[in-house]
Amino acid sequence: MTQQQQIESLQHCLQIPSVNPLDGERDVATFVYDYLTTHEIETEWIEVAPKRICLVATLPASEVATEPKTIGFSGHLDTVPVQTTGWTKQPFGGEISDGRIYGRGASDMKSGVMAMVNAMIELKDCADRPNHLKLLITSDEENGMTGAKYLTERGDADDLDALLITEPTSGMIGYAQKGVVGIEVTCVGKGAHSSAPQLGKNAIDDLYRVIQEVKSDRFTITDNRHPQLGPVVASITSIQGGEGPNVIPSNASFYMDIRTIPGFGRPEILEAFAQIEQQLRKEDPTFVMTVRVIKEIPSCETDANAPFLETVARHMETITGHPARRVAIPGGTDGAMFSQANRTFPIAVASFHDFRLAHQVDESIPLSEYFQTIALCKQLALEPLA
Repeated sequence: MTQQQQIESLQHCLQIPSVNPLDGERDVATFVYDYLTTHEIETEWIEVAPKRICLVATLPASEVATEPKTIGFSGHLDTVPVQTTGWTKQPFGGEISDGRIYGRGASDMKSGVMAMVNAMIELKDCADRPNHLKLLITSDEENGMTGAKYLTERGDADDLDALLITEPTSGMIGYAQKGVVGIEVTCVGKGAHSSAPQLGKNAIDDLYRVIQEVKSDRFTITDNRHPQLGPVVASITSIQGGEGPNVIPSNASFYMDIRTIPGFGRPEILEAFAQIEQQLRKEDPTFVMTVRVIKEIPSCETDANAPFLETVARHMETITGHPARRVAIPGGTDGAMFSQANRTFPIAVASFHDFRLAHQVDESIPLSEYFQTIALCKQLALEPLA
């Protein structure tokens, strides 16, 4: 396969909109599926939900391989929305200028997906493949990671011995990441006419009391820290309440986004809010509060000195001539879901694509970084896994 063919495949991928939540991945997944199967790579089409498509492609080790292990590669096909102004290139043009390729998803992360796809196609004709290879292409990573969750529950990660996720990391290796717990806190009061508030119970007043507790020194969830990821981070990001300007509100709620760390997650958060509820009910027996988990993505961590990460670092240094720094990443990846598989395995998040351009106007990468990521995938695949 020529570099021009590899470029054209990435261009085509970028030219197919897969904005989350608008478009879904069906159209771009169709292209990738046809591309893989045309090159005789066994690929399974998996419909998670309408327009939400995952692909699982496999390439077995060569017959001469002794005790082969299974290396997984993973990436997602959905992208964030496109800003309405500021672009100087077509967001879905796949245009190449001065050695860079432009388009929504160029950095995050259609380049990473196509690097893995093209590496697997090139490896098909290799006579000595020491490892089984499995490519897990996911849907809905930018919203709820439902694709990776579905594949994990299906057992698609249960046979993995190691996993590389080619998210943009600018040549660094991510080995730990925060999780997310999103909760909705609702207070229930009693409606009444605003001219006679004594006949009702103001849910906004009750919600304000909860917010005061959350902002007080008594709410200590953010005191929990991880040596590399730092503290738990909690933010109230939206508030809703009230039925009308002349009605005492019977319902009010807020949404809180909580970034979690290994060892601190959903159970500890729910316990913290249970304590708030208990305290406020002591003060007011008519107080009613409910807490509902809207979103949950686990945190995960691989030993920074795990042999697989050492191998990834060595190959990245071979490709660039520079040491590959290992870092904890504040954002989430599908690795969080795959880490919940019925088998424990090391997960490395790494590519050469610039993460600073992800989600940005004129999102782009140098084509040289794309070729470097292809080389990384091939080199990892061809080294016997320890």
